[in-house]
Amino acid sequence: MTSSPTPDSANPSIDDDPTLATLEALDDVLAELSEHHELIPTWEFCEGALTALLCTRRQIPVGEFLSALLSIDADQVDAAEGFASEAQRTRFLMNWMARESQIRAALDAQVEALDDEQALDPAVMDMRGLIAAQPPEEGSNEDEEDEGVLPAFAYPWAMGFMSVVDIWEQDWEPPRDKAIASDMSDALDCIRALCEDDTASPALNLFDENGPPSVSEQRLEQFGEAVWAVYDLYAIAKSLGPRIDPVRNELKIGRNDLCSCGSGKKYKKCCGA
Repeated sequence: MTSSPTPDSANPSIDDDPTLATLEALDDVLAELSEHHELIPTWEFCEGALTALLCTRRQIPVGEFLSALLSIDADQVDAAEGFASEAQRTRFLMNWMARESQIRAALDAQVEALDDEQALDPAVMDMRGLIAAQPPEEGSNEDEEDEGVLPAFAYPWAMGFMSVVDIWEQDWEPPRDKAIASDMSDALDCIRALCEDDTASPALNLFDENGPPSVSEQRLEQFGEAVWAVYDLYAIAKSLGPRIDPVRNELKIGRNDLCSCGSGKKYKKCCGA
């Protein structure tokens, strides 16, 4: 189900008006959908999934990824039956494409540091920091608060990213080139690390710098590595292009010809090995 905090309150580092407007519009539609459908994900989960879709070698059709991510039947999504109205579907897709454009621009930018204003800035929230920074309600018992049930920083984002990798696993199969396959594996491991809890000692609060510590230094380092990993995966996807199953019998391919799988290698050193 969608979370109540809005993107601007959850991540005060996002101060770009167009970005805020887009994220809040997406969150609004997800909240509306959650009233009629079970298992509607949070906007942060969708942010991770959207990022992964941009790093997928094949362009996944709208109806295909919406039905998978929103748990709405594909026929209903295409016919707008999964949404309350055609206008709601259009509103969601317009803002989805707007956010997609923002993320793609960041991934296409040449940046050398993540504090560059053009760098990818995932819309993630420090939910534990947000809750910890709130004043205790009158009559409440702080000992009853169980911080462990709240998602760790960037956990939903990473889960959204990896859900795309798992759902479209064929499109994420590593290429035959061992060096590229190793780079893909290392990059995915960086993102997968955020799918674990943050068990290191909290060092700072990303919602309120004066609030109780909620995120560890280790987690922040992992997050930075994950963002750079996204850049690597995006570059790999662009260089490889859509995955093509090698044709062995229908076409005669010379052993010194370029392999039809798109690896850039000669057939004898690739699929013909």
